Amino acid sequence: MEKKRLWFAIFLWGLIIVSILYLAPTLMPAGSLPGWYPFDRKLNFGLDLKGGLELKYTVDYKKAILENSRDLMFRLQEFIVHEKDGVPWEQKVTREQIDELKKVATFSVPSYDRVTIETTDEKVRDVIGGDVVKERIDVRYRHFEEGDTIVLQMDNAEITRIKTEVVDQTLEIIRKRIDAFGLVEPNVRSSGDSDIDVQLPGATKDEMEMVRERIGQTARLTFRIVDNDNDFFAGVREDLTAFKAAQPEKGQDVEITRFGDRTQAKAEKKSHLVAFIHFLQTRKKIPDDHVIGYYFVEEAEAGRVMKSYYRTEYLFAEVRVSGEHVARSRVFYESNGQPYVSLTFTSRGGAAFGDLTKEHVQDYLAIMLDDDINSAPVIKEEITGGSAQITLGGNRSAAELLQEAQSLVTVLTHGAYKAPVHKVQDNEVGPSLGNDAIEAGIISFIIGSALIMLFMMFYYRLSGVIACIALALNALFLFAILVAFNSALTMPGLAGIVLTIGMAVDANVLIFERMREELRAGKSPRVSIELGFDKAFWCIIDSQLTTAAAGVILMNFTTGPVYGFAVTLLIGIVCSVFTALWGTKAIFFWMLDRKLIRETVSI
Repeated sequence: MEKKRLWFAIFLWGLIIVSILYLAPTLMPAGSLPGWYPFDRKLNFGLDLKGGLELKYTVDYKKAILENSRDLMFRLQEFIVHEKDGVPWEQKVTREQIDELKKVATFSVPSYDRVTIETTDEKVRDVIGGDVVKERIDVRYRHFEEGDTIVLQMDNAEITRIKTEVVDQTLEIIRKRIDAFGLVEPNVRSSGDSDIDVQLPGATKDEMEMVRERIGQTARLTFRIVDNDNDFFAGVREDLTAFKAAQPEKGQDVEITRFGDRTQAKAEKKSHLVAFIHFLQTRKKIPDDHVIGYYFVEEAEAGRVMKSYYRTEYLFAEVRVSGEHVARSRVFYESNGQPYVSLTFTSRGGAAFGDLTKEHVQDYLAIMLDDDINSAPVIKEEITGGSAQITLGGNRSAAELLQEAQSLVTVLTHGAYKAPVHKVQDNEVGPSLGNDAIEAGIISFIIGSALIMLFMMFYYRLSGVIACIALALNALFLFAILVAFNSALTMPGLAGIVLTIGMAVDANVLIFERMREELRAGKSPRVSIELGFDKAFWCIIDSQLTTAAAGVILMNFTTGPVYGFAVTLLIGIVCSVFTALWGTKAIFFWMLDRKLIRETVSI
């Protein structure tokens, strides 16, 4: 027993020393600690105490599932050609064979989680009947029929899984992007169904702009083939007229004109062009196997930009090579000093890129970042080197091009979002409480703690002093944990700390009253102390567990001030249970061993 208490004493002193070391950077003036000092984190303060930037994003997980459904549609077409027409599996399916299949079957993606095949061809229906799709193509989709239409519907459990995965991945990518640039420590967490909250207390104006730029840069890299044989926009002039009538402010900026051998839509503002494309989608004008990309065009004369606008490109939706196939990205310079981004593919990506360029010689290959086309060069021959490059155009300075190249490399290195991320809230906030309110809160915390300690020392005498030591250790451990886990202290969090100290005192009161009962029964000091802790143990644990359960619910289903309150409350419960049940007990037995407590306990 003696040896066990010795090891606990060593453990307790170790915790005290480490906690003091963690808090030193917060308590000491800046620059006063030596360079070799192992801890450099300081206690962070929330937006209500320090001000800063508050952002909220929503993750469009349905777009990620839509990409899955589109991919399934393309794989279905190839599968049917192989099975129905007897094309060997080692042989690539050609575009002509897919076109022949489309003469007897209509493929579509009517919603993000559903693929339909409308056909009366019995061979097609036999090939994908029953559980063939689930067993051989994609286990996530179930099969049923509605008349002549075969429906493949993603399971609800799979939708939930993908949604959770996409939100979690986006959360991690946001953290990585901010950390990669050495910005202020963020408070990033999921909120609700598919929202993400970002709080940056104490961020400067420059840091705020950098954060907005880095987080808002989705940059999903894809390579798509331009559909050169289809003059799509020549057939939607009447739709543009209807769009101008429905949305005249945006419509007057959009026009359909000829670019080379194809017709395209253009507008000065991309948002107006996007609105027109969305209008076409609502009218079911854009086939599910095609997408629209956007070019930014600058027309210059004598080195001066005379005109700039956005124009469209009609592309095949299929993506065989994407940013997921990129092993490394770096910034290099051309002979004229202009920076570009060099991409090195993985072995699988290099093979896929080689196959893609081999099959589409003389076609245009669009290099896309999200829905923006960076460039669309002609494929002159098969490219087998396992690398590609992204040039950065526009009439901008070398410094601006270099910054864009470095930002792109950062995004590709630390990951692109798996689904579109839309900003729904952007607030720059000052300290909402003001210095006077903050000082009043801190003073009330100090006065309240001091009164509690005075009462404990007056009512329980020496035992009250021990309880006060335990309270001090409680506060020390609590603040050290906040620093270690990089949690921000808010005013509601400070209220949680005060509540925690009150609960810690309550635990000591239960123990001391039990000890008094044992002393009145004539037990010795050692036995009274032992029984006092033993009999109060489960009562304290039960009361703290019920409070902790409420704290867990608050932390998982709330945001903002209530979340900060829940965090400090839960940390405080752990610290108060430890100090009340084991910290004070260690002090009592240390005093017993040193004969500082003899005939009775001062209580």
